[in-house]
Amino acid sequence: MRIYLTIIGIFLTQLTFAQNPQFSELLNYYNTEKQFNGVVLVATNGEIDFLSSTGIGNRQNGSVLNTKSKFKIASMTKVFTAVLVMKLVEENRINLDDKIGKYLPNYQGEGKDKVTIHQLLNYSSGIENKLDALGMTPYQTDKSLDEFIEAYCSGKLVFTPGEKSEYGNTEYILLQKIIETVSENSYETYLAKIILEPLGMQNTQLVESKEINAGLLPSYTFKDSLGIFVNDAPYYPELYFGAGALYATIEDLLKFDQALFNFKLLNKPSTERLLTIHPELGYTAYGLWGSTGWGNFSEPFYYRTGAIMGSNANWIHTMEKEKTIIVLSNTNATNLYELSEKLYLLSIGKEVDIPISENQNTTINSTTEEIKGTWQIDLRPTPNSEPYLMDFYITAVSGKEFKGEFYGSPFSNGMLNTDWDKIQFAFTTNDSSNTYYHSGYFSENKIYGISYSEGRKFISYWTGKKK
Repeated sequence: MRIYLTIIGIFLTQLTFAQNPQFSELLNYYNTEKQFNGVVLVATNGEIDFLSSTGIGNRQNGSVLNTKSKFKIASMTKVFTAVLVMKLVEENRINLDDKIGKYLPNYQGEGKDKVTIHQLLNYSSGIENKLDALGMTPYQTDKSLDEFIEAYCSGKLVFTPGEKSEYGNTEYILLQKIIETVSENSYETYLAKIILEPLGMQNTQLVESKEINAGLLPSYTFKDSLGIFVNDAPYYPELYFGAGALYATIEDLLKFDQALFNFKLLNKPSTERLLTIHPELGYTAYGLWGSTGWGNFSEPFYYRTGAIMGSNANWIHTMEKEKTIIVLSNTNATNLYELSEKLYLLSIGKEVDIPISENQNTTINSTTEEIKGTWQIDLRPTPNSEPYLMDFYITAVSGKEFKGEFYGSPFSNGMLNTDWDKIQFAFTTNDSSNTYYHSGYFSENKIYGISYSEGRKFISYWTGKKK
């Protein structure tokens, strides 16, 4: 039963939290008109108001993404790194005014005895930013952390430390090395000890390109000139280190958000130091930026973006109404900050003009009786397999319940959810030794589904159309 509810949740989670129908309308508009593929979350005081997903997760096999999908969160990683540094500060193992050389005596950069930990945290080190100038090249040849620092993070000073803030990855890669040196642990081990395990963030981890990162979505770059998605250029995502190498689910990030802003990771003085905004340095905090109110935000807020080719993320936390807005995508096609602003406005009861899209799907929405009949579905095991067509019979519908026959097995436990713009379904079937869990949705004259068996250890996606 637990597995069954989990599968249902993958497809129906968005309905559970969609109290304002405009949230769904906005998401549908951004999917059809702005090419958005991803997940969104809106919460108040940590309680979810809206959680939904839309779009394609893997373009090779056409599978849809869902609210449990794992995304590379790119530079959101920097906030995790900042928390780890501040934990060591809290324990009197690091002093923010100390220079790099105290913790990295073998560091060869000009800033060794001139740049402080504080200046690394707010990008005011003045260390030459070789990485941005070289584009993706530094991330396409495998290197150890020490080799990477020597090659790209040990340059000359291009301005006086503390004079201004210039954003880049250099500082946070150096901070990973400092964390490892002081904590006497790998970054991954210390991250798990201080953040992931205490918060139960079981779906957050460092990307390892040489390993199978189960559930992690591939990402795609949108070519505006051609209007198509292409695979991201190959690279080693782990080479972003403490500046951008994490992946996570959106609900894990809500746990992190709530723990940070409610002093569950750091004590209050340490948290307040991390969140201190420096207007003279581009309104940087440590790992985040802050604002007293800007654009559509009429209250103070913090925000953190992340972008590595097709992996894009946006996170906003407001300080008065306690709103958390998180948007994750596996493409670069959409302005996530713009979408986040509109989600915020809806969350505080403001009207948002959502144009009617000519591309939006019409749905089977007049009566649930329209789903009755025979659906021909394709159960091919892989995208490259020959079509494997079977008939799926829906023989009776009563309110939000239905029954029928799937893959030769009759069932009478079907459930429907009609509260959104697509009718969604869930049901189970059985054979002599296994239970199979099925969920999905209807759109126009098509059906999209997923089937799962714990006993047979498989998950399969399928599509079909009405006969």
